[in-house]
Amino acid sequence: MKRNIVAVGMLLFFSVALWSCSDSDSSNEQDQNLKESLEVKTQSLTQAVDDISASKGFELIAMNGSSTKEGGEEESDDRFSFNREIGLADIAGIYEYNLGGSDEATETKMYNQQAFTRTGDSEFFVFSLPQEKATNPWNLYEQEDGDAELDNDFEVTATQYNLSTVLNNEGFEFDYLLDADIKIEEEDAGEIFVDWNISSNMNFEYESEFGFGNGYSVGHEFMFGETSEFSYNLKKDDEVLYMEEVEYTRATGETAAEYEYALTIGNIKIVKNSSSDDYMVYRDGNLEEGAVITIVEDDGEAENDEEGEDVSGNAFCRGAFDIKITFADETEVILSDLIGEDTLEQLDDIFSSMHDMYIVKNLIDVVANEVYASNMSGDTEE
Repeated sequence: MKRNIVAVGMLLFFSVALWSCSDSDSSNEQDQNLKESLEVKTQSLTQAVDDISASKGFELIAMNGSSTKEGGEEESDDRFSFNREIGLADIAGIYEYNLGGSDEATETKMYNQQAFTRTGDSEFFVFSLPQEKATNPWNLYEQEDGDAELDNDFEVTATQYNLSTVLNNEGFEFDYLLDADIKIEEEDAGEIFVDWNISSNMNFEYESEFGFGNGYSVGHEFMFGETSEFSYNLKKDDEVLYMEEVEYTRATGETAAEYEYALTIGNIKIVKNSSSDDYMVYRDGNLEEGAVITIVEDDGEAENDEEGEDVSGNAFCRGAFDIKITFADETEVILSDLIGEDTLEQLDDIFSSMHDMYIVKNLIDVVANEVYASNMSGDTEE
């Protein structure tokens, strides 16, 4: 009986202690002014960017053919080149990289651009290859010294896949969907999601997200049509650490242009729309009186909002402009100075990679196309 009383007493003690710590943290945050709160939130953002940049997942989304492939030539995107439709059912199965087989098999595989052998059944599209090949996909069909010693330790499991391109007299249509997990040496490296649609009238919708093994995720959305919208976000689980959103509607003969902008760093949000002259700052949903926002633009990098132009680079996180914040006590801070140049460069790398992920186009889609062609021709092994 005494032992139960002691156990209950200890449980109550720790519960009170934890509640006190949580209540103290909340109280400390409430006691902070806007400047102090912004400093804390930018420090959290910097830590998040550092953690992401040190992860295996970042190495994957930051792959860039122009900076790594010998010669640096820009590659065309053949996903738009001809009519095709590849669904998950067309490529479902388990496939292993096996370019270095017998001389005869290797010549046949390389001639037909085949490097993968079907080894089993699955309702998903699963393929594995050496990470040395996965991170250098331009060498996927090149046999190199030492390839025979490499392990297929890079695994992609796509639970959703669809690639559809339609070219006809009515125009061009493109529809793409990918949801895939990546493991490296049997450890979770991240999850990729891409949903991309281009309609015959050239309206454009794009959404991508990458979830890292450490709980962080980054995302990008872009829509172009009568209204242009784009956003970037960085989260820790469900908590928004950074988000930037823009919506722009061009002027017509009957209506004026409309504009909405929002930048969120933790619990602080900077907003402006075309109906107001000034930016407003909110903290925990409450307007911060006395805070003044000034946009600092780089005269050498003028924004371009011409029709048909991709404007998704016109964002603070992409280096298009800077923000000066004047607080109620008349002290000032430049947001880029507060966050830090290195962090902003890393943030730009992260978000620019999400705009059109190289690993999707040059690895996952390439393997899917090979497997589809092989399955359709009946040239599979198991």
